[in-house]
Amino acid sequence: MEQLVDNRYEIVKPLGSGGMADVFLAHDSVLDRSVALKVMNSRYARDEEFVERFRREAQSAAALSHPNIVSIYDRGGSEDGTYYIAMEYLPGGTLKDRVLKKGALPPKTAAEVAKQIAEALRAAHDRGVVHRDIKPHNILITEAGDIKVTDFGIARAASSSTMTKTGAVMGTAHYISPEQAMGESVGPASDLYSLGVVLYEMLTGELPFDADTPIGIAMKHVNGTPPPPKEINPAVPAGLNAIVVRLLQKDPANRYASDTELIEDLERVAQGESPTSAAATQVMEKLERTGEFAPAAVPPTDRMPRTQREAPKNGRGRRLAPLLLVVLLLALLGVGGAMMLGNLLGGPSTNNDPNAAQVEVPDLTGLTLQEARQEVGDSFEISEADTQNSPEQEGTIIEQDPASGGTLAEGSEIEVTTASGTNAVPDVVNEQRQQAVRQVEDAGFEVRIQERESEENEAGQVLSQNPGGGSNQEVGSRVTLTVGAGVDTVTVPDIPYGSTEAQSRSILEDANLTLGSVTTEASAEIEEGTIISQNPLAGEEVEQGSAVDIVLSSGPEQVTVPDVVGDDLDSALATLQGLGLGYTPVGVESSEPEGTVISTDPAGGTTIDLDQDAIVTVTYSLGQASPVVPEQPSPSPSPPPSSGGNDSGSASPGGGNDSDNNSGSGGGSGGGSDSGSGGGSGGGSGSGSGGGSGSGSGGGSGGNNAGGGGSGGGGGQSPVQRAPRSGGDRGQSGSGGDPVIPEESQEAIEELRSAVG
Repeated sequence: MEQLVDNRYEIVKPLGSGGMADVFLAHDSVLDRSVALKVMNSRYARDEEFVERFRREAQSAAALSHPNIVSIYDRGGSEDGTYYIAMEYLPGGTLKDRVLKKGALPPKTAAEVAKQIAEALRAAHDRGVVHRDIKPHNILITEAGDIKVTDFGIARAASSSTMTKTGAVMGTAHYISPEQAMGESVGPASDLYSLGVVLYEMLTGELPFDADTPIGIAMKHVNGTPPPPKEINPAVPAGLNAIVVRLLQKDPANRYASDTELIEDLERVAQGESPTSAAATQVMEKLERTGEFAPAAVPPTDRMPRTQREAPKNGRGRRLAPLLLVVLLLALLGVGGAMMLGNLLGGPSTNNDPNAAQVEVPDLTGLTLQEARQEVGDSFEISEADTQNSPEQEGTIIEQDPASGGTLAEGSEIEVTTASGTNAVPDVVNEQRQQAVRQVEDAGFEVRIQERESEENEAGQVLSQNPGGGSNQEVGSRVTLTVGAGVDTVTVPDIPYGSTEAQSRSILEDANLTLGSVTTEASAEIEEGTIISQNPLAGEEVEQGSAVDIVLSSGPEQVTVPDVVGDDLDSALATLQGLGLGYTPVGVESSEPEGTVISTDPAGGTTIDLDQDAIVTVTYSLGQASPVVPEQPSPSPSPPPSSGGNDSGSASPGGGNDSDNNSGSGGGSGGGSDSGSGGGSGGGSGSGSGGGSGSGSGGGSGGNNAGGGGSGGGGGQSPVQRAPRSGGDRGQSGSGGDPVIPEESQEAIEELRSAVG
């Protein structure tokens, strides 16, 4: 085939081939669009009558503008005698592909498809155009799910010329009407019969009639009775079952009187109602009563139906007479007649010569036409009947009629169906990757996988595909599947203590993570500017590229020492503890009420770091001390004066003891200008409830002056109290140093001295 038709249509690839024409995908270089270009077979191009009818009917088909009819864009002929029809190109599959792939359609869907076909037929019949070859191969499905009928023009154009010149009529044996099989004139009722066969196949997934040869199939259309669809598929509603039975009536007069009547019944059935046409109702009642596929009653009309015309008494003469004529004709014509009838019915011709040798039919599937012809040699004729979508390479034989394994008279014809080189891309969206790849590869396509981030539950699932499911693409071409990759996860690293913000960022980036928010928090333990914590924690699994938040130390918290002077000790300590401050209480004798805070160190109002050294010394009052009255000593003689020149004196040491582990002692000495010796004792004591007690005494006298008191015992030790760490009782420090002697006690001592002295 030349690559440019009529200087306008560039041939892209073949789409199919039939007895009358070949169909190509072509590019319209004028309007820049894809078209389906149907080119007349060259053997008919030399027949002037056929060419004239082809032109006229192509023009009529172009006038059939309807949503359910494939649009005719152009028709014409080139200088080299190539005649063509350019029509709408639909990349979707055929109804036959759908039934073969998925089996019977749901009854509601089948009824809707049948209604759209009937609407297309009504548009054609109203303009006087009869299709003559309604079959699912000629019903195209759009991407939107609607249907469009094709092949109007060439079907009508073929009728007259092929009938008179070659003995062949348009029509496929499985879908042909009885009147077509008998060579009678056809009208709109013939298209309705073929629609009935298509509807039967949609509802059951099977054909009403089948046989080993097209002749056998055609004869069954004339005299056979198929089982009702509901018998094969119980899901078929009774009303839809009755519509099919009426459409398949042998006599055209017993079928629907018009396309409109059929459409109305289909609409009612789709809504769950029963058909209202009288004949369909009677058929349904008969089926419900007997289950038989009986002829419909003939509705009243202005003309006498053919079944009411004069007929032989046995009621079968009308059908048998033409059939007998055909048989007699075949007997007279011999092999040529048999081959002619084969052409008439659109199937392979058979050599019926009784003397012909019987040859086993070989398996030709998988071969090309050329290889098949070489395989059979002179034993059989090979003809290409059709092309279909298939995963096989273009031109590969995918079906043959008759099938292999049987025998056939030598010289008979074997019809083959070849792969068109295109196939429908499976719809694998939402399928798992492995299953999707297998389906696409089984359909004859190369698979390319690309991954995309997705939700975790979409990992390994096909998210999208290109080209889309259902589109026809060249076998071997690439189909790209976008598969969910789920979420790539990484383990959060441990950012060690002491890491700065910059160091933390580097650690995270090395792990394919990012640094998120950076906040600060006071800490006495963690060095300022280094990490305290991270979120998520180390060891957690997170999505790659996730952010990790960190908290850095802003150093110790600053706190102002409260002014608690004058407060009760317990209240003051609670205040300090509430601020997180440690404390060391120190009790001293004071004229202030017992337990009253006298001072703090640091003083109130001072700002300090709230760390381990944040200790406040709290000095509080123990109250005033009671006077100590010493026992009066027994009189004793004065010791003899010592000799000496200068005044001197000696003092006896005083002793002291500590009630706990610590003790203090001290001795004092005194001297005066007068010589002499004296002894005395004095004492002072202090105690602390937190640590221990100590006491000391000392005394001495000499001359006229009393010796000074001895040093006091060491005071008991009190532990430091820290607010967050306190857990024991507060200790009170013992008093130490020189005893505090009230003034009145001193006077009493002087009087005592006078009394003894």
